[in-house]
Amino acid sequence: MLDETTIVEIMNTCPGISREMAERIHTSRLIGANTGWVLHGGGNTSVKQVVRNLFGEEQEVIYVKGSGRDLAAINVEDFTGLNLDGLRRLRQVGRLSDEEMENQLAINKLQADAPDPSVEALLHVFLPHKFIDHTHADAILALTSRTDAVTLIPEILGPLVCVIPYQKSGLPLAVKAFQAWELNQEAEALLVLNHGIFTFGPDAETAYQRMALYIARAEAWLDKLSPADNGCWSAVIRDDDLPVRIAQIIRGACACPEDADHVRTLVVDFRDCSNLIGISLRPEAEDICRAGVLTPDHVIRTSNQYVHIARLPDTDEDLAGLIKNKVDQYKIEYEAYFKSRQTHPGQSMLDPSPRIFLVAGVGLFALGRTSRAARMAADIAEHTILTRYRAGIAACAPIDGSHIFEMEYWPLQQKKLGAAAPPPLEGKIALVTGAAGAIGFGIADRLLDTGAAVVISDIDQTGLDTVAHILAERHGQERVATACFDVTHCQSVQSGMNSACLAFGGLDILVPNAGTAYVAKIQDINMDKFRNVINVNLIGTVNVIQAAVPIFKRQNTGGNIIIISTKNVFDPGAAFGAYSASKAAAHQMGKIAALELAEIGVRVNMVNPDAVFGDKAVPSKLWAMIGPDRMKARGLDPEGLKTYYQQRNLLKVPVTAAHVGNAVVFFACNQTPTTGAALPVDGGVPAAFPR
Repeated sequence: MLDETTIVEIMNTCPGISREMAERIHTSRLIGANTGWVLHGGGNTSVKQVVRNLFGEEQEVIYVKGSGRDLAAINVEDFTGLNLDGLRRLRQVGRLSDEEMENQLAINKLQADAPDPSVEALLHVFLPHKFIDHTHADAILALTSRTDAVTLIPEILGPLVCVIPYQKSGLPLAVKAFQAWELNQEAEALLVLNHGIFTFGPDAETAYQRMALYIARAEAWLDKLSPADNGCWSAVIRDDDLPVRIAQIIRGACACPEDADHVRTLVVDFRDCSNLIGISLRPEAEDICRAGVLTPDHVIRTSNQYVHIARLPDTDEDLAGLIKNKVDQYKIEYEAYFKSRQTHPGQSMLDPSPRIFLVAGVGLFALGRTSRAARMAADIAEHTILTRYRAGIAACAPIDGSHIFEMEYWPLQQKKLGAAAPPPLEGKIALVTGAAGAIGFGIADRLLDTGAAVVISDIDQTGLDTVAHILAERHGQERVATACFDVTHCQSVQSGMNSACLAFGGLDILVPNAGTAYVAKIQDINMDKFRNVINVNLIGTVNVIQAAVPIFKRQNTGGNIIIISTKNVFDPGAAFGAYSASKAAAHQMGKIAALELAEIGVRVNMVNPDAVFGDKAVPSKLWAMIGPDRMKARGLDPEGLKTYYQQRNLLKVPVTAAHVGNAVVFFACNQTPTTGAALPVDGGVPAAFPR
């Protein structure tokens, strides 16, 4: 039964919608919430209604899910209203180009700014049922991928199911579906081989219950078929940092140089559930990886075939060689696949690198342009591998390569990936230390704004959680990770670096920002406090750089280290020796790092801020320490102190954490061939001009 409370809530939050549309939204969300049914924009739903148009005339319309919209979070604006009469006539045409189909769907929209409708919209239009649901349920795909699917499906699902061979979405699929229904008008469901299931009914509950019924029958069959040891494996004992090293090597092997200054890199999502590890060790693992996707719809997320690594060499060097050979071979095979099927000589080939790696005894690594894309690819690959194993790989047939290519290069599918130019740091992974304070927060915020995935770290877990929450609210939880570690201890740094790299797969941008201060004249210095400042500001900076170097080497894609230095390097202040000296030493180590790391393409630059106070949400920890002394010495209140520093610089402007973040982004984007440089962000303090 549908949940009445939920339906009422939907109607209250979407004033003016009909009861039927509220039920449509409710059951669509139920479908989308089940990852065994649909994944990441997959599947679609519709409802047909009679509405009054602008002239008061009754008009038959259909509301169908917008292309790529997520059923789990769908709302009324995610459906596209279409004129039924105008589109039903398309059953009479023999052929319809993609461009003309898009045109017909567009001119029959009820609202010009509605999302593009699902590519299966015509199937929903042609079938007469009021409510139609469509999923790519794992169990159904397991059934439809078998060589004996045509005879097996009626035995398992019953006689009220139509079965048709795979057809390209759009007019061909819609026509075949309508013809199949005409021959069996009592049918409750339609299965398309290698594609999925459609169920229908006079109301939302009936269509949904039929979906649940037929998937449950397929699941019951699959449970009987599944090997007895499925789900009963235990994880293989291995080095804790092995997945981290593998992810870094994979990122490097799949990176693509764009020009002398830019390399396109990808984010990694790692999975190590016991089922995946168990399958990775089985003899049929290679066949499962080469069998391809369960439905062509998935190819744009994962590519068709996966890479299986059956053995792991003892050294990183040998592992890198093995992975590079695997990637090179994959590219050769992909290029041959493309050339054999390209539709015209000028057609551009997509990135030929693999997106999925299944490593024996370790787990699954998925790559994507963003952390969200990597997670989507990992979800689909995990479901595909488990489903193929359960279905019995020997009884399954790969989908014809022509169908895969057709879907992979179909512009209407590629639209789901987004056509806009990517932000400059998309695919880059950054680590910012000292991120619980104002400057660290500002840097992370600007890096996220520019497309990077960011790991924020600090020794202050509470402050780190606060900053993480703010950043996740602004930029999305998927692109922000935390790693609480102490930069002054090598073991803590290494553990934290592993954790940071495991979050997204590696490291491209390191921002050593953690710092502390101590106010005392030389004659009054407490040596324990002095050593603490040296440990954090100098040793901490060296520790994180040292830990990052092996990562940059494994990836072999260059990188950026941007040290947050200070104006005090060139213009120190009295009673501020511990801070100034430690920062000057770290600054000097940055220059030395620039000399040493250029040979592996890593640029090292410094940013010299001054007087960054932060705000109430994320105040400056440095000014919390030194502010009271500065105010007392000058007889100022907090606002007066800010004004004093603003008036001190040449431009008479406040310096914000976002300004520091902009400087970091400038270096991280490789806008100029610069290393070993210091960029002041201080409004102009003459005594601090680099020289």
